[in-house]
Amino acid sequence: MITTRELINYQFSLIFGYSSPKEIIVGDIIGPGKLTRTMVNQLTEKVIQFLRMYNAILRDHTGSEIYSIEYELDNLVDEQTKIYPKSMLMIPGKFKDCESLLITLKPDTGYIDIHKSKNSVDKTNELFYEIEEFIERPELNRKDKTEVLKKFITRFAKKFFGEVTEEKWNKKLVGLTQSLPTEEEMLTPYASIINTVDIFWNKKPKEILFKNSVFNKIQTPYQEHIANEHLKFTLSEPSIKFVVDQTLKLGSNLLMLANTGTVDESQEKIAKHIILALEKKLKQENAITNGNLLIQRVETYLKEIKSELASFLALSKSFLSSGERGNLNEILQRYRSSIISGSRPEQREIFSHYLDLALFSISNTVKKKDKLIAIELQSALNYFSEIFNVNFDLVKKTLPAFLSNRYLYLMAQNLINKVRKSLSVEKKPAKILGNTILDKFESFTLNQIEIKSEELSKNQQYDEIHLIRIFKKLVTDNLNNFFEKIELNIGELISFVEIQMESKTSKIKIHLDKFKKFSFELKYLLNYILRYSTINRFLKDENEREISDPVTFANKFHRFLERRIGGIDLVWKDYMLQWVRDYAKKFFHTEEQKVWTLKDIYSDFISYLEEREKKEQEIESFLLFLDAYIAKVTDPEEKNQLLEFYELYNYCISIKTDFPKYMLNKIQTELNLLVIENQSLSPVNCLNINEETSFLSYIGEKKLKFFSSLIPRPKTVIMQHQLTNEEKDSFIADLYHVLNFKYWHNKVKIELLDNFKEVFREWLKET
Repeated sequence: MITTRELINYQFSLIFGYSSPKEIIVGDIIGPGKLTRTMVNQLTEKVIQFLRMYNAILRDHTGSEIYSIEYELDNLVDEQTKIYPKSMLMIPGKFKDCESLLITLKPDTGYIDIHKSKNSVDKTNELFYEIEEFIERPELNRKDKTEVLKKFITRFAKKFFGEVTEEKWNKKLVGLTQSLPTEEEMLTPYASIINTVDIFWNKKPKEILFKNSVFNKIQTPYQEHIANEHLKFTLSEPSIKFVVDQTLKLGSNLLMLANTGTVDESQEKIAKHIILALEKKLKQENAITNGNLLIQRVETYLKEIKSELASFLALSKSFLSSGERGNLNEILQRYRSSIISGSRPEQREIFSHYLDLALFSISNTVKKKDKLIAIELQSALNYFSEIFNVNFDLVKKTLPAFLSNRYLYLMAQNLINKVRKSLSVEKKPAKILGNTILDKFESFTLNQIEIKSEELSKNQQYDEIHLIRIFKKLVTDNLNNFFEKIELNIGELISFVEIQMESKTSKIKIHLDKFKKFSFELKYLLNYILRYSTINRFLKDENEREISDPVTFANKFHRFLERRIGGIDLVWKDYMLQWVRDYAKKFFHTEEQKVWTLKDIYSDFISYLEEREKKEQEIESFLLFLDAYIAKVTDPEEKNQLLEFYELYNYCISIKTDFPKYMLNKIQTELNLLVIENQSLSPVNCLNINEETSFLSYIGEKKLKFFSSLIPRPKTVIMQHQLTNEEKDSFIADLYHVLNFKYWHNKVKIELLDNFKEVFREWLKET
């Protein structure tokens, strides 16, 4: 960005995308970023795709569609030096087959009246429906229809931007407002989850992960029939967790798109030109062994590039005073001819590059297209010149931070490679398991480096001795933390045992392949059973009066589930059905005559499944499963090999704790022995970290995209339940599910609420 006004405007950005019934997708982006129409269309198409995928997930897991999501935008790097938006709001709109999505970034959180803004977006979709009817003419082809929709999408986007910036959607003052259906006083909580929050800085886009969940049920005020009715619309723990995970991914992806929308394509092209010009000059240099030497040479070459630019701008200013007249295209053509003819032969190649950049920048800056005089392009040329100066300064200031990041990355790779080399002399099982743990440690270390690099980016000095101390301290301080959290799963231990058995597994290969799928499929099947489209559908289909005890419930649900999962191609689906039968068996010989409500049965059944799944994911518990599994195998040769596998698996359980300790000591030893040798490299190679990250991509991601230091954390998710026509008769208004997120330190509490109490018709209670 060039001006203070642009910096302030970055607090407000807006993306509005629309999809027609004929799958024509158009959109617009409003903000300080300067993108071509092609880039805008690509971004809005992705926005609509994300909305559709997210809604498909919600319908399956919750029976709802998204009403709105608000994210807090946390700046964990330089909040003291730049002005950033504080929230990102996502509001979809729909009318018949016309759907849209509004994403807006704002300088505050929690002040928007969601229902007012949603109503505005929905009304716009009604207008789009009328426009669709109007353009449904034989003389208009798809391209013509798209152009019409583009004009309207731009108009509506500007309207929304005005409503946001003028605070027309904000809530009214306390005492003047009516209670909204998703406000706290209208909602009743019925569950909460507490999680630990992890941020993966080294991922693109940055990712947030919630883990170590603790689920708590909250007593609801409903009794008897009303409680059973509420049960039919209640969301289960696995469904909530899955929706939260998808909401985190959606936030990262949406912010990534909004971040791309902050790019000035002219600045991006100019930055690329400067760095490619530097690389061309650096290729002629001899090898260097120190980053500070590279910094000095880059500064020298930047002065040469500035001198080339000054000559080009001098020719350009001569043309501006020529008095040429015409439309913009005509003047730019004469401008090109003037530069080519006025330059010396040795200048023409480099000046042709400057010309391309200048023409692109001027074309996107000048709004007036007709009846121009050349001198009217003066301000556009000044802007072009200023973008170059900004990028010269950007390259100079960013290079030390990039080289520091590169040096830390290479030290990490050096350490990892030395540990891998030490593992190469181990036996095959230890080698494979060691490399598996090392892969996780590498990812963990690179994430720590990324966090540290964000701190180092403020320092414009490059000091290799200091970086070595930082790296060793970073690894040492986090080593125990990593290995305290490392856990081997059943699949990894099975693979370890399989390698130890080597050729003795020929007869049981098919069994081992099934065992490797055990953990994943159990988790997936539990999620499948407890999602809205399965267990809630069962509750709605069954007559609650016919379910008076857990055995009846289990038998009916078993028959229902057999039909549901019959077509799923999963190895362990029959085993999951066995869990349902096992639940019923718990009550076959119970002497106590307890009076069960459907709510009690449901809660007990869910707890049984969740506790059993958690137990069976434990490495030790898998032994009990193996014992029962092997007992059913009839082939003697297979049985003998499986028994040998069982014994070896039992023996290897101790490596769950012993092997990570062994790897910790090995890494610590290699770190103590690590010697950082100065490498003699071509200067141009110093501008690359690996195949994915170069100095150019580093500047593009960290500096040219304004929101790169922001992390989107969900604040409020509002889902509107998709009631059937029959269900609507039981409600006086829309049913909403709300997820409220509250953060402290590295923890988050998610509270699940709904407005069932306010909207369900209690007078329909059966007598």
